[in-house]
Amino acid sequence: MATPAQDFSGNLAKPKSFWGRPEGKTGLLFLIAILAGLGFVLVTFLPQILAFTQSLLGLVVTLLALGAIIYMVLDPKMRTLVSYMYKSAMRALTGMFITIDPIGILKNYVEDLEDNLRKMGEQIGILRGQIRKLKTIQEENEKEMDYNLKLAQKAREQGVENKCYSPVARLPD
Repeated sequence: MATPAQDFSGNLAKPKSFWGRPEGKTGLLFLIAILAGLGFVLVTFLPQILAFTQSLLGLVVTLLALGAIIYMVLDPKMRTLVSYMYKSAMRALTGMFITIDPIGILKNYVEDLEDNLRKMGEQIGILRGQIRKLKTIQEENEKEMDYNLKLAQKAREQGVENKCYSPVARLPD
């Protein structure tokens, strides 16, 4: 027995209706377009349709078409069949533009994560280079500091005073 869908927190997730999913939005747009097209055709060709129904053959064809439409609207099995066909067509049409299957969505997500991992690897390489450069500068500064401390120690041993050199020298009084 199938269990209801659960989200990541363990709560029961209410499945979206057809109209709440992406293919439902496409279906709604097409339904509006179909109704608008039928309305336009009816208004445009109303005089020809009325002239067609004036003859016996035209009246029979019109009544047969009207009877088929009424049957499709009133019969639950036919309504379900038309509904499934419409939903399948809209799912196929929507699937041409966006990924609606869960496996495809996960594959796209994995591709995005792999791309992010590659970018992070590049950034880590750059950071390692910068860390190595800073360590080299630190080591050079430590060597220079040791050299200067040894030089100062030798100067103290030789008795040389610590003189401050300034670009502006003071003249003796």
